[in-house]
Amino acid sequence: MLSQKTRYALRSLLFLVESGAGQVGQGPVRLADIASSQKVPPKYLELIMLDLKKAGLVTSERGPKGGYLLARSAEEISFGAIVRAMEGPIALVSCASVNFYAPCGDCHDEETCAIRRAFSELRDRSTEILDGISLAKGAVWEERLAAVE
Repeated sequence: MLSQKTRYALRSLLFLVESGAGQVGQGPVRLADIASSQKVPPKYLELIMLDLKKAGLVTSERGPKGGYLLARSAEEISFGAIVRAMEGPIALVSCASVNFYAPCGDCHDEETCAIRRAFSELRDRSTEILDGISLAKGAVWEERLAAVE
């Protein structure tokens, strides 16, 4: 399951997309505005935004008109990148991870291990789906849901 921290990160980034943060003529979005609209505690959101900034997903501007912007276009930021930035590996076992590989330690033969193979397939399918969903696509889904309600 995704942590609440990752859910807040996804919701906050979708809010930046919907607010136009980074588009021509649109300035940054204040942390307080993100926090209140997404019902995220402001102090917690500060930590989340720092993690997203370290991952190169957002930038910030200081000052009275400061706030947060997407570091790249919404089409270039995937749900997969956000999950990795917040959670680390998508693989459920360390020996199946591509970016965070570590031997599991209790396996007799990694090459023939059914557990590793099963979770490698799960990782591949999960990353394919998550990497295929951009913030732009997610924002479109959000707008459709808002229009139905």
